[in-house]
This record gives sequence, C-alpha cells and structure tokens, in this order.
Amino acid sequence: MSEGEETKEQINMNYVYNEMSQADQAATVEICLEALKQDSKSDATVYQKDVAKAVKTQLDASRGGTWNVIVGQSFGSFISHESKTVTHFFIGNIGFLVWRHG
Repeated sequence: MSEGEETKEQINMNYVYNEMSQADQAATVEICLEALKQDSKSDATVYQKDVAKAVKTQLDASRGGTWNVIVGQSFGSFISHESKTVTHFFIGNIGFLVWRHG
C-alpha cells in the first residue's frame, strides 16, 4: 500500500442514523468514499456541494428514484423520506445525509 492510500479500517466512520438495508448502506458509503477520493485527487478546489452532486448523480443512475444528498461538517435537517431509504453518517469530520423521496 502506498502512502496516502487508506483501507476501510483506517477510515473513521461514525453512523448517526440508518434506515437502509446493510447492502444498500454499504453501497451508499462506497459511492460517498469514491466521491471524496475524486475530490482529493483534483487540483482545483472542490466544494462539498460538488461532492453532494456527484453522489446524487451516481445514486440516481444506479438506484433510480430521486435521491437527495447533504454533505457538510455542521448542518441540521428535517426531512421526509421513503421507507428504508435514509442514512446519516460521518466519514472523518464530513457528514453525509442521504435519502430518497419521490
């Protein structure tokens, strides 16, 4: 393993709320990790809204429906979502709230 690469065991994950199946949650986390990796590889400044857009685009394409994604370090929310389609977690100090509605 080269310097800068991280395994899943080295990533600090904190799950706040989950109402997804374990397989769906794992796929969602993997999509979010990929978006963060793309962010870190970019020479240009990439904002959290751009990470959220990338995650949303990937979820819309792979799972169908209308997915919503909030990415940030500090935010509050009150949402409506479909049954079994919401998760809120942190990767390091960056929070992800992902849900489907519609």
